[in-house]
Amino acid sequence: MKKKVLILTASPVRDKLIDGVIADELRSLGCDVKIKACLREGRDAVMAYKPNVIVVPPIRNPYSRDFVEVCRDWGCGVVSRHTEPSCDWDDFKKGTEKIKQGVLGLWKYDIDKELIWGDDEAQILNRRGSGFPAIAVGAIGLDIYKHKKLLKGLVSPKEFNEKHKLDPAKKTIIISSPWGFADSAPDLSIDDITLASKDFEGQGKHMAMTEQMVQAIGKEWNIIVTVHPGVGVAPYEALSNKLGVDFDSETPMMELMLHCDALIHAGSTAGISAHILNIPSFQYGDVNCKESDSWWGLPESTISKVAPYFNDTEKLIEAVRNCKPESNASKVAIKKLETGRYGKMDGNAYRRAAKEIFEVDGKFKYRWPRAHVDYDTPNIIKEQEKILTKGMCGICENTFYIVNDSYMHSLCNMVGGDIKKIGVLSNTFCPHCAARFFKK
Repeated sequence: MKKKVLILTASPVRDKLIDGVIADELRSLGCDVKIKACLREGRDAVMAYKPNVIVVPPIRNPYSRDFVEVCRDWGCGVVSRHTEPSCDWDDFKKGTEKIKQGVLGLWKYDIDKELIWGDDEAQILNRRGSGFPAIAVGAIGLDIYKHKKLLKGLVSPKEFNEKHKLDPAKKTIIISSPWGFADSAPDLSIDDITLASKDFEGQGKHMAMTEQMVQAIGKEWNIIVTVHPGVGVAPYEALSNKLGVDFDSETPMMELMLHCDALIHAGSTAGISAHILNIPSFQYGDVNCKESDSWWGLPESTISKVAPYFNDTEKLIEAVRNCKPESNASKVAIKKLETGRYGKMDGNAYRRAAKEIFEVDGKFKYRWPRAHVDYDTPNIIKEQEKILTKGMCGICENTFYIVNDSYMHSLCNMVGGDIKKIGVLSNTFCPHCAARFFKK
């Protein structure tokens, strides 16, 4: 019987094409593979498909942690595939304790493997002592740009121009939004409210730049406005409609990139994609700046040194008008990212990822669900720590166990006894040598 693999996609717009490439490689190894969106479809897909192995996005919240715990209970092998790079050693060492904890993960989880982009991050995560390996496979999100064969199934230039109502005689530029909490979750309550206000400030600057760009080069260039996955589309769509330019939040960035002649971004991986495709890119603003307070970006981040940086729209307009039809990326920055944060950019990360997934075993089986209610009884207890606290005598150095007062009170309540009549609570000597000790 074929090994059944279920790949749960983090963002269908960004990740489904990449997951499709991994799926094809797994099929070539003899697997039966299905791809579903993780949110909203993930749990139903597990029950319907009953896979041997499940591939999930990064585990970054209690929901995803609990989800993989249930999948493991059902006997499935679980592999986490990181959809983006996190950091290299330089980033990690410069980070605050809050940033470091964000990289390492706020919630413990138990899976079979974690597939990382770069060697540095794999080394950092393996220091957690999680019991499962973090394995560097390379810059998997960039693989597709290296393979013309993989790109053939995407839309043709003619179809693309017709879909977006573009003038084929003009060059096309993509203006990609910055990203942050203010866009993706403005209705949620957070502690760091200043973080959200800074996001709104960045959004406003970016939208003002977009309006100036359209006014300045709108007759010379086709302009497509798009948003980073997870960003709220409404403000950008409204602006695009006002300016009379195309807005697209559904087409994967890699498809847009194949049909554009230049890119404006805010410190994104798309700047590297543009370099691979030999397209000029320009960075306006910086989501990786120190004010972002994010674990994935730090001051002076290398990713923000890939493309020429602008904070002045007039200078940006001039640069776009005078750009050459070739990559303008910093080769030094690209090399540093390849040997650090992003890992190998050889186009074969999907093969390495598929090999690691293929090696994981599992067998789906129904299991009685674990109850969230405590069904302890006086004589049958789930966790011995509820009853006993381990101690050690300071004189003879033997270990002993103290019956917890809380358990004694609970026991007396359950059996209807009087705790004052139980004299053992007053004993404070070692059961081995009778030396006196004091509980702390």
